[in-house]
Amino acid sequence: MNAHPDWNRILADSDHRWAMGLARHDSVENYFAVENVEVLYERQRWLTEDFELYADMQPVCEPILEETLQFATSIGTRLVAHESTSHDGLRVLGESWEPDFAWMFPGDDGIHRLVGGVVCFPSSWALGDKLGRPMSEVHAPVPGLNESLGRQIETFLRKLEPGAVWRRENWGLSRDANRNHHTAKHRRRLDATVTINEVWVRLEHQLLLKLPRTHGVLFGIRVEIVPLCDVIAIPHAAARMARLLATMSESAANYKGLLSSRESVVKMLVGDSVTFC
Repeated sequence: MNAHPDWNRILADSDHRWAMGLARHDSVENYFAVENVEVLYERQRWLTEDFELYADMQPVCEPILEETLQFATSIGTRLVAHESTSHDGLRVLGESWEPDFAWMFPGDDGIHRLVGGVVCFPSSWALGDKLGRPMSEVHAPVPGLNESLGRQIETFLRKLEPGAVWRRENWGLSRDANRNHHTAKHRRRLDATVTINEVWVRLEHQLLLKLPRTHGVLFGIRVEIVPLCDVIAIPHAAARMARLLATMSESAANYKGLLSSRESVVKMLVGDSVTFC
């Protein structure tokens, strides 16, 4: 992973629109490596506290889990243990990798569904609510995304070559630096009263890999939390983010929890705010 976010890649130099933004990725070992042991300890704590809230899988996922455990060993992951039951294996993988992960797998109709995973740091969603659903239903809450990209997403998953690794980034804003934004957790929301030091950029560095034997699609989500002030310190990045926010539809801004705070944040980004980093 890069030491600093690549804002030129993450923030499009255009008006806001939903985009796949995929690029080839060639360092899968680094992606799944432990960069911050505190993040790993936090994952282990959440899984110990309430495993079922953050981890689950359907029976169809058992061979995919086994192949993923073998894949993890092949890239140098130090697994804590590998017990006899599927959920033991799921826990071990969840406690060994720093990123969250999920699996997609096609049903008899050829449509990919979310069939399992460990997601301790979701961005305002819950694994249990999405399990077993086709990707069109997983993405249904995002206004206009299925209309814009639904067919492209399914085509990409179907044609993804086994062993090929792809990456993309997603970003949003939050009022805290917490990694765990599960829907079961209370958190303060962004609104018009927010100050510049209360705004954080929530980055998701996502990875997609089709496993060679089972053809399950492994989806990694590595969360990075960055103060908005870090973006403001880079003028071209601040300008791009301000444009994306200003041109975002009301429905998209509402989905991202930005509708009431958007004007204030744009002013911060363009230097019109009365407060400073």
